[in-house]
Amino acid sequence: MTELISGISYRSFHVLARNYDVFFKTWKTSIIPPFLDPLFYLVGMGYGLGALIVRVQETPYIEFIAPALIASVMMTAPFFENAVGSYVRLYYQKTFDAMISTPVSIEDVATGEILYGAFKALIQGVSILIVIAAFGLIKSPLALLIPFLCVFAGFINGAIALSYMTYIPSISYVDYFFTVIMTPMFLFAGTFFPVSQLPVWAQKIAYMMPLYHIVNITRALCSGTNLNTIPGDLLWLLTCGLLFYMFSLYRMNKRMRK
Repeated sequence: MTELISGISYRSFHVLARNYDVFFKTWKTSIIPPFLDPLFYLVGMGYGLGALIVRVQETPYIEFIAPALIASVMMTAPFFENAVGSYVRLYYQKTFDAMISTPVSIEDVATGEILYGAFKALIQGVSILIVIAAFGLIKSPLALLIPFLCVFAGFINGAIALSYMTYIPSISYVDYFFTVIMTPMFLFAGTFFPVSQLPVWAQKIAYMMPLYHIVNITRALCSGTNLNTIPGDLLWLLTCGLLFYMFSLYRMNKRMRK
């Protein structure tokens, strides 16, 4: 692990800058579709289903799911980028091979890729935050801290996605990642209903999901309530993030040295 850490340098930001340049050349396809998806959920479920479900935990239903939609893009944006995008750059475009032929190390490439996933989470998370604020669903100025949470949570989820990417033999295996990992988290991490509604065994699984803790923090920042739960959620996310980050460096190193 010491060798992995020693391979990380400021050149990670060069990798991020390269991806950043590509992002703004294709911003119409990079921002607009992922931005619309949570918006449809907000309008369809918030106002449609919300007309049937008046309140959840003493909160209007649309105010209950709105922060969760911000949290969800902190997961989906880096998941797509570091599972699909990173695989394309590794296998098809051979971008990573070109990078490591320069002074950029494998650890720099991995870190830069995860940083790019965090950047995508920031862009999409802030976009949804602006829409939700326009709907009048932000009740606390603490919501101004959400962009920092986007970067933090995006980095963690990016490390998870990159770790999985290093195992897959072909891009079709990405479907398993979305079906087995992303979809259950999106549905059962407290996004659309309280985790307390699940069976006890399912609640325990939900508590292990990063998105559950991200949703908790985002709700607390948007509403200004339950702030006492934030330190515990942050601690769990930090632990999870460090473990997956180190593991992603190890796996990326092993994959590229084959």
